[in-house]
Amino acid sequence: MPFFLIVLLWLLCLFASLLLLLWPRFRFLSCYMILSSTFGLFGSFVLSLGVLLITGKLLGGIRFAWIAIVAYLSGIVAGGAIGLIVGGYVARIVNRRLGWC
Repeated sequence: MPFFLIVLLWLLCLFASLLLLLWPRFRFLSCYMILSSTFGLFGSFVLSLGVLLITGKLLGGIRFAWIAIVAYLSGIVAGGAIGLIVGGYVARIVNRRLGWC
């Protein structure tokens, strides 16, 4: 399953962002790393699961059921990208409110 690797990358990003909190000059980056990676993980999970459920119902039991697997993997990438963009936007708002920019 691809999510085992994605969760490990997410944990690595969280660890790196906690280290960045130690230096005041790089605190704004920690907010970006925490929020972007978390929103990316959540987005990839939700979108890929939704796509897999929908395509599984529509294409289950026919010759072209392999399209569900392709849609699932595409949903992971698309959901991660959408989550990274949303997380970056939220981190920008948080950084401006905290005055870290």
